[in-house]
Amino acid sequence: MQQNQNIRVCIMVSSLGMGGAERSSALLSRMLSDLGYDVTIISILDCISYPYKGNLINLEKLTAKQSGLRKRWNKFQISRKLIRENKYDYIIDAAPRPRWFRQWFINTFVYQKIDTIFIVHSYNLKNYFPNSIFLGNKLYKNAYELVGVSKDVVYHFKEKYQLQKGRCIYNTFDENYWSSLSMEKVDLPSDPYILSYGRITDETKNYKFLIRAYASSGLPEKGVKLYIMGDGPDKQMIQNFVRSHEVNEHVIFIGFSENPFPYIKNALFTTLTSNYEGFPMVLIESLAMETPVVAVDCKSGPSEVIITGNNGILVPFKDEIRYSNALNKMINNEEFYKKCVNGTKKSISKFKIENISSHWQAILPSKN
Repeated sequence: MQQNQNIRVCIMVSSLGMGGAERSSALLSRMLSDLGYDVTIISILDCISYPYKGNLINLEKLTAKQSGLRKRWNKFQISRKLIRENKYDYIIDAAPRPRWFRQWFINTFVYQKIDTIFIVHSYNLKNYFPNSIFLGNKLYKNAYELVGVSKDVVYHFKEKYQLQKGRCIYNTFDENYWSSLSMEKVDLPSDPYILSYGRITDETKNYKFLIRAYASSGLPEKGVKLYIMGDGPDKQMIQNFVRSHEVNEHVIFIGFSENPFPYIKNALFTTLTSNYEGFPMVLIESLAMETPVVAVDCKSGPSEVIITGNNGILVPFKDEIRYSNALNKMINNEEFYKKCVNGTKKSISKFKIENISSHWQAILPSKN
């Protein structure tokens, strides 16, 4: 730890709340701080839910009295001044980067010549790269490093944008901290239930697929509820979809919780039906709580974590019938289910902090 204490790292984030990527960024700040790095976090938005370590700069609060272009310009100015004055050794940009010209401006006039690591959190590259292969290559070819959160993500952006740099560093987890959170007293469901949680956006998470598969399974008849935890722009639409499939008595919506772990730990299993991901923390969070997962084999992440019969079931992408059958198998086949439960924790040992931290230390060496 002592050897890292003079290495100054600035982590750029959109926020520290309401999403898996944001939770991962908060945990990254804690991991690097515990390793002895001098960490600063610059958050664009005022949404701070997840625990972090380091000096937090909340740009939204600093520009609260402004609006529109003036607000955005002042956020640029404040970031530029902070980065110039503090002379960081490294910048880790973990925020979405959907506008290439804006990102070019940041790279050129805010980050300037500081070694910058860009994290790509999703297989859907539109939030991180422009459509143009030429512009994407131009934007990142001189990056200090490009980090993808799964092997598939790295392969995807390197191949599409003809980039030489790119390495996979998986999101990590804090087993002891999550375990303590799972012991919090909450009003848990009295009925047996399965759980889906995350931001309710159907384009990404494909909740309609989940509802159809659940409705056609034997779970409602057996009294196994489906709990959906979270909020988002499509929540009302999905609630209407549930009513149209006549399972509204069996599908229960609960709002976003900063601490989902008691619900995860007590679920029979969790579900993932996304159209795309990066490295979905739902998988690691569930398995750390000894809760198996039934996931579709979307790009990317599930195939690098879930092994059917070992820690859950991996279903071919968008195969609704087989997904419904998988839900049934987890309920009806007790021996198979117990085997999946028993395999949960040991299946994610490679994602522990002590294993992932060495990958970050390798790209954040001392410059003395």
